[in-house]
Amino acid sequence: MFSIMGSLGTGRFGDYRGEFEPTKDMCRKERKNVELEEVGRLEYFNNHGDVPAIMERVVLSDKLENGRLVVLLEATGEKIGLLPSRYSNLLACMRKGFSYSGSVVYSTLKPFPKVEVDLYAEE
Repeated sequence: MFSIMGSLGTGRFGDYRGEFEPTKDMCRKERKNVELEEVGRLEYFNNHGDVPAIMERVVLSDKLENGRLVVLLEATGEKIGLLPSRYSNLLACMRKGFSYSGSVVYSTLKPFPKVEVDLYAEE
């Protein structure tokens, strides 16, 4: 079974139909150097005309943005970027009680706004 994430969603977890159920070990795995998508279109960039600094704390939202998982700046709750769809299994992990936080590990404005984060699981 294949699904296209975000095609007909309402922004709730119940809309997503994943291909498999991740194990707890998969959910606990660290995600390093995750390049966020849509950075130049989201709230943080629109509010500040900049990208967050390295070492800024981030959290993975429990709400979807256009059917996608979104990373927020922990201090303000502003949307920084969307997780690539290959990380969509984290949604199932969040349903199991996991949450994800971490920090910005790379950011630049040129040639286009780019942010990379490390994310760590918490049960």
